Amino acid sequence: MKTGGRSMDISEVMQLIANSELEAAKKKVTSMSGNVRTERMRGSLAAVNGIITSMTKKKEGSLSSWDEEKAVRAAHQILKSEMLDDFDKGYAETLVKYGKLTKTAKPQA
Repeated sequence: MKTGGRSMDISEVMQLIANSELEAAKKKVTSMSGNVRTERMRGSLAAVNGIITSMTKKKEGSLSSWDEEKAVRAAHQILKSEMLDDFDKGYAETLVKYGKLTKTAKPQA
């Protein structure tokens, strides 16, 4: 039950990021970070922190672009590795989920 709640929290953070509510996402991550109990969850939080940082830098103009497709491809490659630990799995799975979220949120041309 606890894992489901944490997974739901990560989903909420990703939705905030997708909606460009970066400050709210940062606050949510900060509130969650003290309750992390597993390496997989640490990996998930590291991924959303990285996404938030990238999106913030993009808004500030110090990062040219965030290419979700490249991030998802990289995450899929990570997941194929035989040397993955739980941290890596949490990180890569979160990137894949975020990529899927942003892909469905964008209108296709």
